[in-house]
Amino acid sequence: MIKNVKMRYPGYLKEFKCIGGNCKDSCCIGWDVDIDKVTFRQYYKVQDKEMKRMFQKNVHNNDDYLSPDVDYGRVKLKSGKRCAFLDEANYCIIYTKIGEEYLSNVCTSFPRITNIVDGYYEMSLDVACPEAARILLLKEDGIEFKESKETLDKHIVSSDIDTKSKQYNNSPVKYFKEIRDLSIKIIQNRKFNLTQRLYILGDFIKTLSTKLENKNSNVSKFIKEYDMNFINYSSKKNQLNYMTQMDFFKKMMGFLNVFKEVDSVSFREYTKQIISGYNLDQDEDISKHSEFYIKAFEDYNEDFMNKNSYIFENFLVNFIYNNMFPFSESESIFDGYIMLLIRYSFIRFYLVGKYLCTKEDTKEDIVDFIQSFSKTIEHHKTYLVESLEYVKNNNLDNMEFAKKLL
Repeated sequence: MIKNVKMRYPGYLKEFKCIGGNCKDSCCIGWDVDIDKVTFRQYYKVQDKEMKRMFQKNVHNNDDYLSPDVDYGRVKLKSGKRCAFLDEANYCIIYTKIGEEYLSNVCTSFPRITNIVDGYYEMSLDVACPEAARILLLKEDGIEFKESKETLDKHIVSSDIDTKSKQYNNSPVKYFKEIRDLSIKIIQNRKFNLTQRLYILGDFIKTLSTKLENKNSNVSKFIKEYDMNFINYSSKKNQLNYMTQMDFFKKMMGFLNVFKEVDSVSFREYTKQIISGYNLDQDEDISKHSEFYIKAFEDYNEDFMNKNSYIFENFLVNFIYNNMFPFSESESIFDGYIMLLIRYSFIRFYLVGKYLCTKEDTKEDIVDFIQSFSKTIEHHKTYLVESLEYVKNNNLDNMEFAKKLL
């Protein structure tokens, strides 16, 4: 059903158009394909006899569905976890034969993400889509936001928040918009390098969380008057922090169990490259290679991270916007910050290892990896929850650990 709405969105949104079979990592491969109730019922009223047989054979009820608007039904997957309606050229048979109106809410929406905040429909793109990643990550001038009235067709609402609701009177969610706006402003402030920006963001979130815990009534005033120019953080790194990162992310890789639990062919290949690049397959104490690892991180930061910092800035800004940061993990705003930082640092860990293996990297390579990382990590059913549990159980949810990740 088409509706007129007030919309807030990043400027890149209207540049996106699905490229179908030309996509290098189809969203119709490797994931469950969910069908909403309305579309599910449409399939059994189709007049096309061939399509009707295909629907009867390949679409079934999902007894464990969570929402009739999302996963009431499910498509049976073929070998390689391919959607049964994907042809040999990776084009959708449903779209080709009977039209876009027969696509499910999920298929129509992805990679668009929709949240509602104080009555505004906030739309953005998921970098798990290669074409979306290319468009938004390569914006050298950064991401800007716009507002307008638009017509909206099929969509899925991920979050719906009214910050003025009484239910948030005693919750930090009432300050959501102010917190997120300043967080984006910090990450987009190119007066500072990206490491400094991430540290300033951590200082802001940590100080704010303390004020919230103490029921400080001047929260809005603090956010409005927060001055990032007075945060003292030296860019000079403690080299041993890279070894802490190596040890931490080696454990994180173990939790992910890539070769048994990850379907993405590209992410498995990236993992093989970093195992080779870091010599992790030799099962040795990583401290034996400390000088090698430290030099690798420093060289990569100098040659690639700093020169392409706008790519990582755009990744962070897009994540903050469409994942309702800092409430992206829980109502604890510092949880949101520490997990954002872990994502960023995990990406860098992989990129350094990949570079050590291949001896080359381009901005297109970086974008391709971030897309594969996001498709694997953000859409994993348990990994992020387990990672946060590990961080909290080992008392790593603090600024001291954050400094080591930076």
